[in-house]
Amino acid sequence: MFEFLKSKLKHSKLKYRERRFFDESAIPLDVWRVLRTASLLSVPEFRVFEIAYEQWFGNRADEKTIERYYVGYMFRDIVPMWVRHFCHRVIALDAEDALDPAAFGIKRRRATQAQKNQGYEYLVWIAASMIVLVILAELTARTLNLHCSFPPCY
Repeated sequence: MFEFLKSKLKHSKLKYRERRFFDESAIPLDVWRVLRTASLLSVPEFRVFEIAYEQWFGNRADEKTIERYYVGYMFRDIVPMWVRHFCHRVIALDAEDALDPAAFGIKRRRATQAQKNQGYEYLVWIAASMIVLVILAELTARTLNLHCSFPPCY
């Protein structure tokens, strides 16, 4: 019985990973794979082209070289074979749960203390604004002699 549940879970997990959120007939499969790879690696599509070039040719390309191929991708949905190969590899690694973005030179940036403090400040402002709105709604309801401030009113 547990084997059946495990296989069901594994099948549903793979099905979720392959689910597309666009009109499948409107987007070419190669373009979808580039988008999926960018999503899996948490990088922009242009960076996918840069990494793919480096993996295929063994050296980094300048921005003009990548841009020549990227323009074809953006406006005519043309995906070079080396990008296609890289995308296949990344998607296959993800299917095996073996994808490590660091293996492709992608490093996660940690938030600085200043960024964290700014986030906390925004959180306080949002909470204070919500409290003020609730108090104003209650005062308005009392001023207008409404029996209920917030739905559902019974």
